[in-house]
Amino acid sequence: MNSDRRSLEASSFRTFFDNQLHHLQELANMLGSHIRNEEQQNVEDRQIVESLVDASNRKIRAVHGYSGKLRKHVRALYTHVLQVADQIPPPVGLSQETFRTVPLVNALFVGSKDIDKLFQTDPDVQAYARIHDQHQVPVLYALLTASKSKKTTLGLAIQGDQLIRDVPQQAVNFSLHKIHAPCASRAELSAELKKYLFDRVVMVAKQEMMSRMTNQSPKTGDDCYTARVNSLANPDVYLNTLIEYIEIPSQLLSIEKSHVRLSKLGIKLGSEDNQSANEFDIHELTWGGGTRNVALQIIYTR
Repeated sequence: MNSDRRSLEASSFRTFFDNQLHHLQELANMLGSHIRNEEQQNVEDRQIVESLVDASNRKIRAVHGYSGKLRKHVRALYTHVLQVADQIPPPVGLSQETFRTVPLVNALFVGSKDIDKLFQTDPDVQAYARIHDQHQVPVLYALLTASKSKKTTLGLAIQGDQLIRDVPQQAVNFSLHKIHAPCASRAELSAELKKYLFDRVVMVAKQEMMSRMTNQSPKTGDDCYTARVNSLANPDVYLNTLIEYIEIPSQLLSIEKSHVRLSKLGIKLGSEDNQSANEFDIHELTWGGGTRNVALQIIYTR
């Protein structure tokens, strides 16, 4: 009886220690994974900091500890860009068929031939086509941007059974179509889209900083040295000013979704208007400085 009890107790102890050892191994694996993830995060942070410095002003590297000072702000900016990219809907096909059947595509282009013309003349597409022929990449993925404009005009409207003339109406037009980041797959486009948005945000920041430097009035005489020390020509001042500018990422890039109803002639219709309409959602990017672009991920068969 005692022998059986001792065997049972020994077995229980072995099970207990085995469970503890397994738990410790799990903790060690989790810690190792956390360390690896943290190291990967640090590498990525350094890369995006250096990409911003390269694109904006390399003199920033003269500032002691510039990378550490920028890291938190650049990481927040990059995270915001990723969030904006995730709000742009999945790719939509551009073709004669979708021009007839997809209201958004129909509204963006005057005619189906304009789709082919865009891909035949866009410089980014042509550069990509010189490296990747149609047999290698028969289907292109890309980001399409366009400008949306509104113009008040006078037109006809139906109220009840009456035809009313000279009614103020808002005509909506899309122009300046541009293809960005052409590539061969949806996964590749996802990465290229994020890169395009981040690079564009950095360019907006650089343009703002250059504008501020240009607008700084030069000093002469005794004030010259002091003015230069306090100006954006001083890398320390430049870095601090850049950090202040990128501190609120939504001011550099934001996205807005809106629902649109347009007549076949491009006239904006109210929800109470029952006439035939193109009805769709658009996503508009607003960049620092106020520039707005309709953004659409697209697929095009060459």
